Amino acid sequence: MSSSTHILIAVLALGALFLIVRLVRLKALKAKYSILWLTVGTALAVISAVPQILDWTAEKLGIWYQPTLFLLLAIGFLLLLAMHFSYELSRMENRIRILVEEVSLLKERLKKED
Repeated sequence: MSSSTHILIAVLALGALFLIVRLVRLKALKAKYSILWLTVGTALAVISAVPQILDWTAEKLGIWYQPTLFLLLAIGFLLLLAMHFSYELSRMENRIRILVEEVSLLKERLKKED
């Protein structure tokens, strides 16, 4: 990659880290998700500061075209993220169903007491 590309990635990574910290301070992003995004932002900052890491890793894995490794890692991360959010969504749906059942039972009990 060219030096201008590395500078662009570094600026984007630092901007992302700044945005994540700002969202946490505004309480718009929960801490458990901020750790994930701070890790991604830090990894991008390290890759942009030391691009040889990506080249070395691609060579050790037998990947001929180094940007392919970056895309492979990005796709893997997005798949894991989608799986995590599907898990969270399923868990929330179960909790909401239980809460709705409890509220309806409480409403029924209040009607009987009146």
